[in-house]
Amino acid sequence: MLLLFGNKIVKTEILAQNGSLLVSAERNFIFPKNLDTSEESILIIKGKDLPELDRGTRVAIITYSKAGDRIRYAGEISMSHELQMNVLILKSNSTQVLEERRRYFKIKVNLSGRALFVVRDEETIRFEEPASIGVNDINVGGIFMTCGYEFQKDDCVCVDIELMDNYRLNTMAHVLRVQKSAEGDILGYGCSFESLTAAQEDVIGRYINHQQLLQRAKQNSDNE
Repeated sequence: MLLLFGNKIVKTEILAQNGSLLVSAERNFIFPKNLDTSEESILIIKGKDLPELDRGTRVAIITYSKAGDRIRYAGEISMSHELQMNVLILKSNSTQVLEERRRYFKIKVNLSGRALFVVRDEETIRFEEPASIGVNDINVGGIFMTCGYEFQKDDCVCVDIELMDNYRLNTMAHVLRVQKSAEGDILGYGCSFESLTAAQEDVIGRYINHQQLLQRAKQNSDNE
């Protein structure tokens, strides 16, 4: 049974057999420490409005470590109601270390979106109307954005970005730097995404790949 010792687990996800996300938990979960024993190993997740699944339902468990490693386990629901879910980790050869987050080139874009609220020093600041943002570049790790509202370093901003037709990326973005001009004017904010799901990573990756193909096609056309 695989477990990367020394890497604290900071997030767990429960996926249905079709790959859809059922539960994502960054706190209020207890991961078992007895994976290498013959005893039952139970992952316990507590929360509100958790999905109610039948006992014996097969699921996949994805764990995320602080170091960025991801491990996938086969699991089976042993108890599930709106306040708690217990998942039996099946000790089989299906356990695997997943590839590290796929890396894509940062690409220049011209996307629009909204900042819905800001968390600053554990205090939530809500806008009367969402603040408009522009996204100048994007990769799977984060964005560079502009906004009329003045953010501060270490703010966590809930962003809603129109990434593709009929798909909006809604996630938290951590402000890593406030970029200013020589005169001191704010040019924008370099942000890292916080707690992307695997599905969100895949959508961003597909978007970037599509944009790269379009850019290459344009370059080839200009060179002809």
